[in-house]
Amino acid sequence: MDSPHDKDRFRSRLNLPGGKDRILLVVALGILSAVSPMATDMYLASMPGMAEYFRTPTSAVQLTLTTYMVGMAVGQFLLGPISDVVGRHRLMVAGNVLFLLSSVATALAPSIELVLALRTLQGVAGAAGVVIARAVVSDLATGPAAAKLYSTLATVTSLAPVVAPLLGGVIATVAPWQAVFWALTGFGALMLASSVLVVPETLPPHRRRRGGVGAVVEASWSVLRNQSFMAYALAFGFTFGALFSYISASSFVVQNVLGYSAIGYSVIFAVNACGMILAALINTRLVDRLPPGVILRTAVAVMCAVNVVGLALILAGITGWTTLLHLFLIQSCIGFIMGNATALAQERVRGRAGAGSAVLGLVQFLLGGLVSPLTGVAGQDNAIPMAVSMAVCSVLAVGAAAAGRRLTR
Repeated sequence: MDSPHDKDRFRSRLNLPGGKDRILLVVALGILSAVSPMATDMYLASMPGMAEYFRTPTSAVQLTLTTYMVGMAVGQFLLGPISDVVGRHRLMVAGNVLFLLSSVATALAPSIELVLALRTLQGVAGAAGVVIARAVVSDLATGPAAAKLYSTLATVTSLAPVVAPLLGGVIATVAPWQAVFWALTGFGALMLASSVLVVPETLPPHRRRRGGVGAVVEASWSVLRNQSFMAYALAFGFTFGALFSYISASSFVVQNVLGYSAIGYSVIFAVNACGMILAALINTRLVDRLPPGVILRTAVAVMCAVNVVGLALILAGITGWTTLLHLFLIQSCIGFIMGNATALAQERVRGRAGAGSAVLGLVQFLLGGLVSPLTGVAGQDNAIPMAVSMAVCSVLAVGAAAAGRRLTR
């Protein structure tokens, strides 16, 4: 066991005068955590072009999102517990190198089948930054402080859904789809620089778990059996399912159903992401006044109500500004959910931050990968599957958040 003095002395290495180290660390962790929206949102506007280039159905191109999500889920599930045993830093650097190389290979891929395989590899590689960034926060903070730090991190990360679709819209207008993955190669280089130059090792050898592979398996299994943790993890995951229902179908709904151009879609997507950023910023202040659980349950309930009303309107054939408002409101609600759900879940698995982060990622990206192809089952000109998926996921998120409160009591 570490003494409080040991932990304070270790954390003091990350607190230079003026808090410059803290700001730089949060920005670096935000860049690493932003890999998923960058690797998905940037090429949404290019998906119709990919389908045409490979002469393949829309559902096959949407599977490139699913394979990435599956890779991200599996990668997090494996790499999180491993980081509890071997440490955070080297694993993060290795993942970023692999992400960069897989991005280059995807840009050069001659077939949709190879793209699907490379996207899986890219997901596994990108998982290193995401899962270890969450674990680093858990190494350094707990309770409301952790909720605030996760929300700050989410604010930085949320810039990616603003930048990525705008950049992606420009690329889709002036260049072939391969240009997106060359841009991701550049982002991979930025991730690598962040992990090498900024993010320190936050789990020193004396705090690592012993036992090799056995310890990795045992840590993951103990986290999976923790019912209160799993309740908050499912609230987090089902919320991400609602978000990814929107992400995977939005390019087709906004362009084909609502009639906007690729650039228009990118602007709409960016405005919605701004709603999430603003909500996350507000949340960093709100956790000083209200418990994270109260904020989480309120936000999940509001998201559910908005999605149910939005589904009813779409079923009634009412689309247009109401659909745009629907999408903006649910993404704003998510800004109040993700940081608090993460903090509440991780609080219940202290000492197993990597394994807890891994299970969060597994639930998050498996659900995201599951809903992605379902939103396209009715073709490119129908918004109903997206709305149904968003509503179902949000109802399940409400149930999971309520279960978390009950099990914690």
